[in-house]
Amino acid sequence: MKLLHYVEIENFKRYGDIQRIELEHPAVLIGPNNCGKTSALQAIALWSNGLRTWRVESEDSKAEKRTGKALNRLSILSVPVPKTRHFWHNLRTGSKDLRITVAVDVNGQPEPVTMVFTHHSSDELVYCKPAPETLANEVAFRLAAALDVSLLYPMSGISADEAVILPKRIEFLMGRGSTAEVLRNICLQVFEQAPTDWREIAALMRRLFHVQLGEPQGNDKGGVDLAYVQEGTNGEMDLALSGRGFQQMLLIFAHLHLHKGSVLLIDEPDAHLEILRQRQVFALLRDIAHRNRCQVVLVTHSEVVLGEALDTNLTLILDGKTDDLAKKQDIRDALKHFGAEHYVRARETGHVLYVEGNTDVEMLKAFARKLGHPVADALDDGARLNVYYLQDNFPGPESTPEEELERVEGGFGMPARDHFKALGTMLSGLRGLAIYDHDGRSRREVRAGGLSELQWRRYEPENYFVTPELLERWVADKFGPQELFATARTAVMTELLGERIFPENPDDLETYLRADETTRRALWRAQTQYLKLSSFAEDYFRRIAAATATPMMLRKGSLHELVEACDPSALNGDVQEKLDALKELIG
Repeated sequence: MKLLHYVEIENFKRYGDIQRIELEHPAVLIGPNNCGKTSALQAIALWSNGLRTWRVESEDSKAEKRTGKALNRLSILSVPVPKTRHFWHNLRTGSKDLRITVAVDVNGQPEPVTMVFTHHSSDELVYCKPAPETLANEVAFRLAAALDVSLLYPMSGISADEAVILPKRIEFLMGRGSTAEVLRNICLQVFEQAPTDWREIAALMRRLFHVQLGEPQGNDKGGVDLAYVQEGTNGEMDLALSGRGFQQMLLIFAHLHLHKGSVLLIDEPDAHLEILRQRQVFALLRDIAHRNRCQVVLVTHSEVVLGEALDTNLTLILDGKTDDLAKKQDIRDALKHFGAEHYVRARETGHVLYVEGNTDVEMLKAFARKLGHPVADALDDGARLNVYYLQDNFPGPESTPEEELERVEGGFGMPARDHFKALGTMLSGLRGLAIYDHDGRSRREVRAGGLSELQWRRYEPENYFVTPELLERWVADKFGPQELFATARTAVMTELLGERIFPENPDDLETYLRADETTRRALWRAQTQYLKLSSFAEDYFRRIAAATATPMMLRKGSLHELVEACDPSALNGDVQEKLDALKELIG
């Protein structure tokens, strides 16, 4: 059901110049934190508030000239601000008015209805009035003023006791965002006014959360009781004991049934839900709202919802600028192949870093901190770094928890060149950097088309700092001067060197052990140039744990901690080159 066709926002919060957001059903707004997503919902809510206030106060007026009507900031419940100047873009109240246009549906056609807001010097009031062209379109104006528009914020907990509240008070608390204080009352209203609707809600909650909802009832203390029974448990539990995701969805379903024919603006309905339920909830919101003649506009960070909405209405918001992704066929086709979140992150940051796993990123961060490289701060700021993990390192069936996280967080599945080319066709000026492990294979380093492909000259990043001396010193520092452990760590290292580094000739091991420090360093580098030293280090810590009956100190995912204790001179020009390339990439 499309009640609203689009919203245009000018000079409101993050929005300076006019920005237009198409509103299909459901309309989905995505983007990073503090980009203007929630502000878009608030703009529609403010438009509705101002429109209804102006109509009520002007309907019986006999004045020949209709002036703007005053709105107190405290009465604009859905858009809380400490001062009314906070409604204005960059707080510049004197430059121009704030304008919000929403196109309402009139017989299937969009008719724009514009409200103009003017600041009052008290910082407690704003004046609102319709634009002249809006007043001239009486049909659209009256239809817009009659619309029921509600903004639901995420649930923030629920009170143990909830008194029976009059409908007007429920609307007041809902507008203020106090959803936790009215959930039982909304359910009670649905149950009393439409028992069939309540049974449908109970069935939906049973399907989603495997619970049986009871019937909301007033009690002898003037409150509302609502309990549920969890599958596999005995006895009823009060609604206050349920999870936030459960409460959030119950609120949304009840509101849609209670306010049929309305526009529902929802801020992160999936905030407390796992992936499977995020997909289910999006489909249910779409279908339930359609059957109840409602339209839903929602803000989300969910990659699941993002993918589901790509065919219908998906608007990306970055720094108050909007982009309707669903209407760009070439972008839609590409995003379906590797996920819309990849486009969003590349659009936000302007770059993509390709590495084989999260351990590589942690290693680069450690190198930058150790060398005091200027890219260190940018690497530590996760919001500025966009990483795609390559298919070369796709975790297998025996993957560790760290590798599983990489699988979920990263891309996998496409070579860097293919992935970058697909994104580059949509984002001009995109920068890319791929840093490959050597893995005993020589790659040709390429810098072309915005993508630089580099390779570690040694087997992997760990090869630049893992040495027997560093590993033994690390263990010694952790254990302290205990002779028993000192003997153990030396014996373990000698055994491991014989097995992993000098397996063919024991005399080579003896030569290495008797050599002076400079010679040992040269022998070590030559012998381990193309050996996997992360495996060597992890095996050493594993054997130390077994020999001393203590927990394993470090695993592969945390070997970057060793960098802090290494000799900076060991981090030669190859490491500096990679950090310089990263600085150029991130800026």
